[in-house]
Order: sequence, then C-alpha cells, then structure tokens
Amino acid sequence: MTEQTYQYYLNQKAVGAHYLEIGNPMKALEHFINAYQTTYGCEDLDLMLELAFLYDEVENPEQAIAIFSQMIEVDPTFPTSYYGLATIYDDHEDYERAIYYYQKTIELDPEYETAHFFLANIYDELGDNQKAIAHYEKTIEIDPSYYYAYINLGCIYEAEDKNLKAYHYFYRAHQVNPADYTALFNLGVACRKLGQVKEAIRYYRKSLGANPQYAFTYLNLALIYKEVFEDYEESIKLYTEGIKYNPQMSVLYYNRACCYALLNEFEKSLDDIQIATQISPSLLDYMKSDDELVQVKKLPRYQAMYQ
Repeated sequence: MTEQTYQYYLNQKAVGAHYLEIGNPMKALEHFINAYQTTYGCEDLDLMLELAFLYDEVENPEQAIAIFSQMIEVDPTFPTSYYGLATIYDDHEDYERAIYYYQKTIELDPEYETAHFFLANIYDELGDNQKAIAHYEKTIEIDPSYYYAYINLGCIYEAEDKNLKAYHYFYRAHQVNPADYTALFNLGVACRKLGQVKEAIRYYRKSLGANPQYAFTYLNLALIYKEVFEDYEESIKLYTEGIKYNPQMSVLYYNRACCYALLNEFEKSLDDIQIATQISPSLLDYMKSDDELVQVKKLPRYQAMYQ
C-alpha cells in the first residue's frame, strides 16, 4: 500500500464526514464508499459503521446488512454490528431475527441500553409483557433518564389495569421531562382510572399547555366534563378546540354531536354526525345503536341520509 493510496483513503473519509456534517448523505455515501474500497477502509470499523447506517438511511437495507455482516467478520466482538442488524430487521418487522441480534448485542455488552429498550419494544408488540418489563427495567437501571422506558412501562401496567404502578412510571417520566405532553397525558389517564378526577383534569390541561394539538387530550378531558359533571357546554368547547387543530378527527365531531343532542340542539348534532361519518364510515353502525342520538334519528334530514 503506497502512501498516496493511504492518503486517498484518509481524504475520502474526511470528505465524506464533511458532507455528512452539512446534511448531504448521498455525497457522504459516495466518498465513504471510495474510502471503504481501499485496503484500509474495508477493515475500518468506524468507517464501515458510518457507511452501513448511511445505506440504511437512504433506504438500501441490503447493502447495510452486507456491511454490518462484514463488520462481524472483521471483529466478532463489536456489539454495534449486531445492533445495527437488529435495527434493520426490527424496522422490517422481522422480529425473530431482530430479537436474535439484539440478544447478541446484549451478550457482548450487557449495558447496551438501546438494545434493551428496542428488544423490550418488540416483546411489548408481541404481547410478552414479562420480557418487555424486564428489558424496560434494565434500560432504566442503565440510564435512569430514559424517558420512553418509563412511558412504555406505564402503558403496559395501564393496559393491565394496574393503575397505581402505571401512575408511578408516568410520574417518573414526568420528573425526567416535565415539559413533555406525553407523560402529562398519561398521568391524566391513570388518575381518571384511579377515580382522581380533579387530578386527571389538572394533568390533561397541563398536557394541552405543552401540546395543544393532541386530539386525544381534548377527547378524554371533554368526556370527564360530560360523564362526571354533565357539563355539556364545556365538553363542546373542548371538542371544538380539538377540531380546530384536528379537522379530520372523526371522534371529536361524533362526541360533540352527542353533547349537542343532550342539549336538544339536534340540527347541530346532525351536522356533526354527517361530518364524522363522512370521515369514518365505520361509525355508521355504532351511531345507529347509540341511545344518545335517539331524537336526532327522528329528524327528516337524518332519515333521508341514513335510512
């Protein structure tokens, strides 16, 4: 290997890094490939790692898999090679292979927190809650500030109706990131299920302050005013605000229609029903058996449209 060839390898690697830094992945890829095709490049794990992730970024997973596989041949003890393969198979929902490579990553580096986290995600997706919980807990043990590990643990326990545990993890997530709406929203969910209505309202309103565009916060908060306080006017205000940010969210129109019906504003109710069922025709069957809309269904306009 001549000095000129070695210098060429270094130059191509540096130019590729420059293009990557300024946000031009295709030019970066071109120069990293040039560097990789030298004798030095095909054994440079850092270069190969950049190249593999770039191939994945530009939607060429086959080449990414080939590079990660070669990295394993160069150094079978480098955990990120296995992690990279795992993420590609994970993205393509090949969960069996993804699990295998996440596990290989963890065997080589038991403290690889993102491998634990994404392995937990797969088990969560597959409904294996025990394994999901174990790997989310390990993620937190390694990195106590891993926000979404707390969120996902809380969601598992909330789905199991273990609402005190759910609250615990959502609150810990909130402590990690007090400004994020996700933990605040989920704290509202947990408090509502625990019967702590005032606390649920407080968290939902704080969540809206953090993110006024999230449709389900309006939905859940409005339902409290409707079901607990029978304050249909406040519910309508919330649904209307939610619709402003989410004009294609059919359930907001549908639930507002129910509140209008309860206030005997049947024509307004029917207007919302029409919009809701145009957006989501699947609501038609539910609507036909909804007792709150009995009077609306007597309107000639309703009968002309739906009967």
